[in-house]
Amino acid sequence: MKNKILSFIKENTWLPGMRHGWGNGYVVIPNGHPMYGKHYDEVPVDVHGGLTFSGCANDFPESTEEMKDGWVFGFDTAHYCDDMERWPKEEVKRETEHLKSQLVKILKDDNNIFTKFNSYKNV
Repeated sequence: MKNKILSFIKENTWLPGMRHGWGNGYVVIPNGHPMYGKHYDEVPVDVHGGLTFSGCANDFPESTEEMKDGWVFGFDTAHYCDDMERWPKEEVKRETEHLKSQLVKILKDDNNIFTKFNSYKNV
């Protein structure tokens, strides 16, 4: 996977008969990102219901060539009081982009720390 952060959503079809939102949101980060390989409980992001998934993109059924060797984080809309009215497809997309922006910020902040460290080291 190139140094690109990707996102996608997936419709929830595996909970028939239960109340839930439209689906789940996922973000794929490249190797080298500071959260790569981390369990979802270790990632400091704010997303609906908290992160509920982490794993290698290669093992993910929806994996594409572009996602190869990436690490996936995801959330779902199958929590208490989630439903299609509160969590339609557009809201799942919006929340997925919110998650993606937080993971981009973590990467940028980490790169800034590295740059600052190197500049102090060379003084």
